Amino acid sequence: MHKQFAALLAAVVALSMSVLAVAADAPKSTAPAATTPPAMTAPAATPPAAPSGSMAASTPKAEVKADAKAMKAKADGDYKAAKAKADADYKAAKAECSKKSGADKTACTKDAKATHDGAVKTAKAEHDKQGADVKAMKK
Repeated sequence: MHKQFAALLAAVVALSMSVLAVAADAPKSTAPAATTPPAMTAPAATPPAAPSGSMAASTPKAEVKADAKAMKAKADGDYKAAKAKADADYKAAKAECSKKSGADKTACTKDAKATHDGAVKTAKAEHDKQGADVKAMKK
């Protein structure tokens, strides 16, 4: 029971770290807190000047870059959490297998290893897919 709790705790910690990494990379708002709406004024005689070339052109690209970075951080965090869970589950399963003997122990150990390897392979495949999505996003 304690080993399963430790496995769950490890997965929660890994997931929390990935959420914090994404939150740390999120753009910070520089706008002041909303108070009261400004008083209505007459429209300006001339429209405001358009933003200069480099700033207007780089803004969408910068947003895409920030989104890609956040997606990569999430993918990395998800992979670490899935791998940590698989490792913890495997450790708990091996502990259960150690209570057995003979052919039962061998079969139990092989089953635990196969389950672990499958979980890690699935996590890696999902991480690679998300990485490909990030690369496609940057193009």
